[in-house]
Amino acid sequence: MPTYFVERAIPPSFDVLDPDQIALHTRWATDAYQAAGITWLGGVATDAGTMYGLVVAESDSDIERYCASIGVAKQEFKVRKVIAALGPFTAMAKDDPRYRPLQR
Repeated sequence: MPTYFVERAIPPSFDVLDPDQIALHTRWATDAYQAAGITWLGGVATDAGTMYGLVVAESDSDIERYCASIGVAKQEFKVRKVIAALGPFTAMAKDDPRYRPLQR
């Protein structure tokens, strides 16, 4: 199934520094994602007032249905299809014969 990156504003009533609110909001999100047939891999909140989530879904229309179910209008979120996973888990081993140090 495809993986998607979802961006939306942090709701004004959601204090992402309050552990009780985090627990409640992430429970709501987990339940709503499951009801929409989506697997939520997790996300982050930024100091810019934006939340980002990584999800696995059959299609972006599943994500639109999820957002509608929690009262988020279509123009209030962005969805991008992930085309490649990047990170330390994809890094080449230094003992790989193809490895060469970064030249600056």
